[in-house]
Amino acid sequence: MRIACLFVILLAAVCAVGESTDCVNPSLVQADDRLVTSHFAGRSGSNNPTYWYAVYGQAGHSYSAEFVAAPDNENVNTSIFFNNLYVWGPNDIGGLQQNGCFGASSVAYYATQSYSPALAKSKYGTGQRISFTAAAAGLYIVSVTNFSAAGTYSYRFTDTTLFNARWSTLSGYDSHWSFTNMSDMAITGTLDLYESSGHLLVSAPVVLPPGGHSSHFTAASDLNIPRNLAGYAVFSHNGPPQAILADSYMVNPATGLVFVKFESRSQQ
Repeated sequence: MRIACLFVILLAAVCAVGESTDCVNPSLVQADDRLVTSHFAGRSGSNNPTYWYAVYGQAGHSYSAEFVAAPDNENVNTSIFFNNLYVWGPNDIGGLQQNGCFGASSVAYYATQSYSPALAKSKYGTGQRISFTAAAAGLYIVSVTNFSAAGTYSYRFTDTTLFNARWSTLSGYDSHWSFTNMSDMAITGTLDLYESSGHLLVSAPVVLPPGGHSSHFTAASDLNIPRNLAGYAVFSHNGPPQAILADSYMVNPATGLVFVKFESRSQQ
Protein backbone atom coordinates (compact mmCIF):
# COMPACT_ATOMS: atom_id res chain seq x y z
CA MET A 1 0.00 0.00 0.00
CA ARG A 2 1.31 3.42 -0.91
CA ILE A 3 2.06 5.61 2.08
CA ALA A 4 2.35 9.33 1.49
CA CYS A 5 2.97 12.35 3.62
CA LEU A 6 2.52 15.99 2.87
CA PHE A 7 4.63 18.74 4.30
CA VAL A 8 5.36 22.35 3.52
CA ILE A 9 8.82 23.85 3.86
CA LEU A 10 9.34 27.12 1.98
CA LEU A 11 7.91 25.71 -1.26
CA ALA A 12 5.16 23.11 -1.31
CA ALA A 13 6.71 19.66 -1.52
CA VAL A 14 5.36 16.14 -1.44
CA CYS A 15 7.13 13.31 0.33
CA ALA A 16 6.25 9.75 -0.68
CA VAL A 17 7.39 6.34 0.52
CA GLY A 18 6.66 3.01 -1.13
CA GLU A 19 6.73 3.61 -4.89
CA SER A 20 5.71 0.65 -7.00
CA THR A 21 8.25 -2.04 -7.85
CA ASP A 22 5.74 -3.72 -10.17
CA CYS A 23 4.99 -2.57 -13.75
CA VAL A 24 1.53 -4.13 -13.48
CA ASN A 25 0.61 -1.67 -10.73
CA PRO A 26 2.78 1.41 -11.32
CA SER A 27 2.56 4.50 -9.13
CA LEU A 28 0.22 6.99 -10.79
CA VAL A 29 1.67 10.50 -11.02
CA GLN A 30 0.49 13.81 -12.49
CA ALA A 31 2.34 15.80 -15.16
CA ASP A 32 1.81 19.09 -13.32
CA ASP A 33 5.46 19.93 -12.56
CA ARG A 34 5.14 19.12 -8.85
CA LEU A 35 8.35 18.03 -7.13
CA VAL A 36 8.07 14.79 -5.17
CA THR A 37 10.81 13.75 -2.75
CA SER A 38 11.22 10.17 -1.58
CA HIS A 39 13.70 7.40 -0.78
CA PHE A 40 15.11 4.93 -3.31
CA ALA A 41 16.21 1.45 -2.28
CA GLY A 42 19.84 0.53 -2.92
CA ARG A 43 21.50 -2.24 -4.84
CA SER A 44 21.56 -5.60 -3.05
CA GLY A 45 24.03 -8.10 -4.50
CA SER A 46 23.21 -8.29 -8.20
CA ASN A 47 19.73 -6.85 -7.68
CA ASN A 48 19.23 -3.29 -8.92
CA PRO A 49 15.87 -1.94 -7.69
CA THR A 50 13.51 -0.53 -10.31
CA TYR A 51 10.53 1.74 -9.61
CA TRP A 52 7.59 2.10 -11.99
CA TYR A 53 5.44 5.17 -12.65
CA ALA A 54 2.45 5.86 -14.90
CA VAL A 55 1.27 9.22 -16.19
CA TYR A 56 -1.81 9.94 -18.28
CA GLY A 57 -0.79 11.50 -21.59
CA GLN A 58 -3.00 13.56 -23.87
CA ALA A 59 -2.58 12.94 -27.58
CA GLY A 60 -0.23 15.45 -29.16
CA HIS A 61 1.14 16.73 -25.84
CA SER A 62 4.84 16.55 -24.98
CA TYR A 63 6.17 15.51 -21.58
CA SER A 64 9.35 15.49 -19.53
CA ALA A 65 10.20 13.08 -16.71
CA GLU A 66 13.22 13.63 -14.46
CA PHE A 67 14.76 11.83 -11.49
CA VAL A 68 17.44 13.51 -9.40
CA ALA A 69 19.46 12.44 -6.35
CA ALA A 70 18.88 14.91 -3.53
CA PRO A 71 21.51 16.85 -1.54
CA ASP A 72 20.62 14.71 1.50
CA ASN A 73 22.98 12.08 0.05
CA GLU A 74 26.09 14.22 0.59
CA ASN A 75 27.12 12.55 3.82
CA VAL A 76 26.96 8.95 2.58
CA ASN A 77 29.90 7.00 1.19
CA THR A 78 28.15 6.18 -2.09
CA SER A 79 25.34 7.87 -3.98
CA ILE A 80 22.31 6.98 -6.03
CA PHE A 81 23.22 6.19 -9.62
CA PHE A 82 20.20 6.17 -11.92
CA ASN A 83 20.42 4.18 -15.13
CA ASN A 84 18.74 5.31 -18.36
CA LEU A 85 15.01 5.92 -18.11
CA TYR A 86 12.56 3.98 -20.28
CA VAL A 87 8.99 4.75 -21.34
CA TRP A 88 6.21 2.62 -22.83
CA GLY A 89 2.99 3.82 -24.47
CA PRO A 90 -0.63 2.68 -24.06
CA ASN A 91 -0.29 0.06 -26.80
CA ASP A 92 2.86 -1.40 -25.20
CA ILE A 93 1.51 -1.95 -21.71
CA GLY A 94 -0.16 -5.30 -22.38
CA GLY A 95 3.02 -6.87 -23.70
CA LEU A 96 5.09 -5.28 -20.94
CA GLN A 97 2.90 -6.75 -18.22
CA GLN A 98 2.61 -10.18 -19.86
CA ASN A 99 6.37 -10.55 -20.24
CA GLY A 100 7.47 -9.91 -16.67
CA CYS A 101 8.00 -6.16 -17.07
CA PHE A 102 10.05 -6.56 -20.24
CA GLY A 103 8.95 -5.56 -23.70
CA ALA A 104 9.53 -3.33 -26.70
CA SER A 105 8.49 0.32 -26.66
CA SER A 106 6.77 2.14 -29.53
CA VAL A 107 7.50 5.55 -27.97
CA ALA A 108 10.20 7.80 -29.42
CA TYR A 109 11.85 9.40 -26.40
CA TYR A 110 14.95 11.52 -25.93
CA ALA A 111 17.52 11.74 -23.13
CA THR A 112 17.89 15.41 -22.16
CA GLN A 113 19.77 15.29 -18.84
CA SER A 114 23.04 16.40 -20.45
CA TYR A 115 21.51 19.59 -21.83
CA SER A 116 20.61 22.85 -20.15
CA PRO A 117 19.31 22.76 -17.50
CA ALA A 118 21.75 19.87 -17.14
CA LEU A 119 21.47 17.16 -14.48
CA ALA A 120 25.18 16.48 -14.25
CA LYS A 121 26.67 13.79 -12.04
CA SER A 122 27.58 15.25 -8.65
CA LYS A 123 28.55 14.15 -5.15
CA TYR A 124 24.84 13.62 -4.49
CA GLY A 125 24.35 11.11 -7.32
CA THR A 126 23.43 11.01 -10.99
CA GLY A 127 20.14 12.29 -12.42
CA GLN A 128 18.24 11.32 -15.54
CA ARG A 129 15.64 13.11 -17.68
CA ILE A 130 13.72 12.16 -20.81
CA SER A 131 11.17 13.84 -23.06
CA PHE A 132 8.52 12.29 -25.30
CA THR A 133 5.35 13.19 -27.17
CA ALA A 134 2.17 11.20 -26.62
CA ALA A 135 1.04 9.85 -29.99
CA ALA A 136 -2.25 8.68 -28.44
CA ALA A 137 -4.15 9.35 -25.25
CA GLY A 138 -3.62 6.87 -22.42
CA LEU A 139 -1.22 5.74 -19.72
CA TYR A 140 2.51 6.02 -20.31
CA ILE A 141 4.74 3.92 -18.05
CA VAL A 142 8.21 5.11 -17.01
CA SER A 143 10.81 2.98 -15.24
CA VAL A 144 13.92 4.07 -13.34
CA THR A 145 16.64 1.83 -11.88
CA ASN A 146 19.20 2.59 -9.16
CA PHE A 147 22.60 0.95 -9.65
CA SER A 148 24.16 2.18 -6.41
CA ALA A 149 23.36 2.83 -2.75
CA ALA A 150 20.00 3.80 -1.28
CA GLY A 151 19.26 7.46 -0.81
CA THR A 152 16.90 10.38 -1.09
CA TYR A 153 15.76 11.46 -4.54
CA SER A 154 13.15 13.62 -6.22
CA TYR A 155 11.10 13.23 -9.37
CA ARG A 156 9.04 15.53 -11.52
CA PHE A 157 6.72 14.95 -14.50
CA THR A 158 5.95 18.01 -16.63
CA ASP A 159 3.61 18.69 -19.54
CA THR A 160 5.96 20.77 -21.72
CA THR A 161 3.35 21.54 -24.40
CA LEU A 162 2.84 25.20 -25.27
CA PHE A 163 -0.72 26.48 -25.71
CA ASN A 164 -1.97 29.44 -27.72
CA ALA A 165 -5.62 30.04 -26.86
CA ARG A 166 -6.46 32.22 -29.85
CA TRP A 167 -5.44 32.87 -33.44
CA SER A 168 -7.44 34.51 -36.20
CA THR A 169 -7.61 35.37 -39.89
CA LEU A 170 -10.91 37.22 -39.38
CA SER A 171 -11.37 40.86 -40.39
CA GLY A 172 -8.01 41.17 -42.13
CA TYR A 173 -5.92 39.68 -39.31
CA ASP A 174 -3.00 37.29 -39.66
CA SER A 175 -1.43 35.36 -36.79
CA HIS A 176 2.25 34.78 -36.01
CA TRP A 177 4.06 32.29 -33.76
CA SER A 178 7.75 32.61 -32.84
CA PHE A 179 10.04 30.15 -31.06
CA THR A 180 13.45 30.67 -29.45
CA ASN A 181 15.46 27.68 -28.24
CA MET A 182 16.84 28.60 -24.81
CA SER A 183 18.60 25.24 -24.43
CA ASP A 184 21.93 23.99 -25.80
CA MET A 185 20.38 20.98 -27.56
CA ALA A 186 18.79 20.83 -30.99
CA ILE A 187 15.01 20.74 -30.54
CA THR A 188 12.33 19.61 -32.95
CA GLY A 189 8.63 20.19 -32.50
CA THR A 190 5.25 20.45 -34.18
CA LEU A 191 2.91 23.43 -34.34
CA ASP A 192 -0.69 22.22 -34.67
CA LEU A 193 -3.38 24.72 -35.66
CA TYR A 194 -6.98 23.87 -34.83
CA GLU A 195 -10.23 25.55 -35.78
CA SER A 196 -12.47 26.59 -32.89
CA SER A 197 -14.45 23.39 -33.45
CA GLY A 198 -11.35 21.29 -32.73
CA HIS A 199 -10.68 20.34 -36.36
CA LEU A 200 -6.95 20.13 -37.12
CA LEU A 201 -6.07 22.45 -39.99
CA VAL A 202 -2.31 22.04 -40.28
CA SER A 203 0.71 20.49 -38.54
CA ALA A 204 3.89 22.46 -39.18
CA PRO A 205 7.34 21.14 -38.23
CA VAL A 206 9.64 23.43 -36.24
CA VAL A 207 13.40 22.79 -36.15
CA LEU A 208 15.49 24.79 -33.69
CA PRO A 209 19.28 24.52 -33.35
CA PRO A 210 20.77 25.36 -29.95
CA GLY A 211 19.97 29.01 -29.30
CA GLY A 212 18.09 29.16 -32.61
CA HIS A 213 14.91 30.99 -33.61
CA SER A 214 12.04 30.11 -35.92
CA SER A 215 8.58 31.42 -36.72
CA HIS A 216 5.38 30.58 -38.59
CA PHE A 217 2.46 32.70 -39.72
CA THR A 218 -0.93 32.17 -41.32
CA ALA A 219 -0.25 34.04 -44.57
CA ALA A 220 -0.29 32.29 -47.96
CA SER A 221 3.51 32.40 -48.15
CA ASP A 222 3.79 30.13 -45.10
CA LEU A 223 0.95 28.11 -43.53
CA ASN A 224 -1.63 29.33 -46.07
CA ILE A 225 -4.56 29.39 -43.65
CA PRO A 226 -7.81 30.53 -45.36
CA ARG A 227 -9.36 33.86 -44.49
CA ASN A 228 -12.14 34.32 -41.93
CA LEU A 229 -11.12 31.46 -39.64
CA ALA A 230 -10.18 31.37 -35.97
CA GLY A 231 -9.03 28.77 -33.46
CA TYR A 232 -6.24 27.74 -31.11
CA ALA A 233 -2.72 26.34 -31.47
CA VAL A 234 -0.64 23.67 -29.69
CA PHE A 235 3.14 23.20 -29.84
CA SER A 236 4.82 19.98 -28.68
CA HIS A 237 8.58 19.39 -28.64
CA ASN A 238 11.36 17.06 -27.50
CA GLY A 239 13.25 19.51 -25.26
CA PRO A 240 13.43 19.84 -21.47
CA PRO A 241 11.00 22.02 -19.49
CA GLN A 242 11.28 25.78 -20.14
CA ALA A 243 13.54 25.15 -23.17
CA ILE A 244 11.30 27.11 -25.53
CA LEU A 245 10.55 30.81 -25.23
CA ALA A 246 7.54 31.45 -27.45
CA ASP A 247 5.31 34.37 -28.34
CA SER A 248 2.26 34.89 -30.51
CA TYR A 249 0.43 37.87 -31.91
CA MET A 250 -2.32 38.76 -34.36
CA VAL A 251 -1.66 41.66 -36.72
CA ASN A 252 -3.95 43.83 -38.81
CA PRO A 253 -2.47 46.61 -40.99
CA ALA A 254 -5.33 48.91 -39.98
CA THR A 255 -5.38 48.28 -36.21
CA GLY A 256 -1.89 47.00 -35.32
CA LEU A 257 -0.75 44.12 -33.07
CA VAL A 258 -2.68 42.06 -30.54
CA PHE A 259 -0.40 39.89 -28.38
CA VAL A 260 -1.76 36.54 -27.22
CA LYS A 261 -0.43 34.14 -24.56
CA PHE A 262 1.62 31.23 -25.89
CA GLU A 263 3.03 29.22 -22.97
CA SER A 264 3.07 25.93 -21.09
CA ARG A 265 0.71 25.01 -18.26
CA SER A 266 3.51 25.44 -15.75
CA GLN A 267 3.94 29.06 -16.86
CA GLN A 268 0.26 29.93 -16.52
